Amino acid sequence: MDKHPVEKGIEDVVKTYELLDRVRLGRDILIRDDQFEREALFDAARTARAKRIRVSVLDTGRFDPTELEWLIREKVRICTSDEARPREAELSRLLGACRKAGSVLILFQHGPIEAEPKVPTIPLPALEALAASGMDLHISNRTLTRDLGVVAGLAEAARKGRAVLAYYHHGPLAPDMARVASHGAWLHVSDRSLVPSGAVDLSLEILRAAREAGSRLVVYVEQGLPLPVLESLFAAGASILFLTAPSDRRSLQRPLEEKARKRGLPLRASYLSPAFLP
Repeated sequence: MDKHPVEKGIEDVVKTYELLDRVRLGRDILIRDDQFEREALFDAARTARAKRIRVSVLDTGRFDPTELEWLIREKVRICTSDEARPREAELSRLLGACRKAGSVLILFQHGPIEAEPKVPTIPLPALEALAASGMDLHISNRTLTRDLGVVAGLAEAARKGRAVLAYYHHGPLAPDMARVASHGAWLHVSDRSLVPSGAVDLSLEILRAAREAGSRLVVYVEQGLPLPVLESLFAAGASILFLTAPSDRRSLQRPLEEKARKRGLPLRASYLSPAFLP
């Protein structure tokens, strides 16, 4: 049943005050563009800029490019996707606004990465051009198989544009991931990918390639690995994100969890949040 207009109005006011409170408390915030009324969102962006608080907006396509440009002028980071913005010209316009304002445009590519895709999405040449111009690009193989040679080429384009390319890998590790890492990509994997025989040695090879290129391998601990394996990965430079419950204070793993939490991730190295593997 739809809410009564008065009830809906009260709810909107409460949500708006909660948003402004988060800004006043000095917390970096991520907002979906359809969570708040337009005026409340724009006011929050203005206030956050004055307080030097980072605001990221998840673009669902609600706003037209002119409205997004207004947010970008307030230093808002735009997190979009080929589903919300499947047109190169629109992305190029927003990227130009971000570069002028000192902000960032981040694209998550859901669709296929092809020169002439058969579905509405960004063609490969356009992705290369946008990345080379400074647009961050995030890619996952959760739903579509990815050609790692193509991903490596996009990573090289992003490196030339001083942008970030992050690749989220599901399934067993592949040797070509070291090639992707060597072009400066941030590689994100679950600890499940490190279970097969030989996977830990391959992960260390990927780590070396990433470190030499100035990026990292990010390991999401979802089911757990032997402590010596985790320690070797951390010592080699991996970012380890524990999604499991914190260990008991007497656990031998507890000190590693605390050190891993302090290492953290740069803001642009993960899409929206490092709390899950897209």
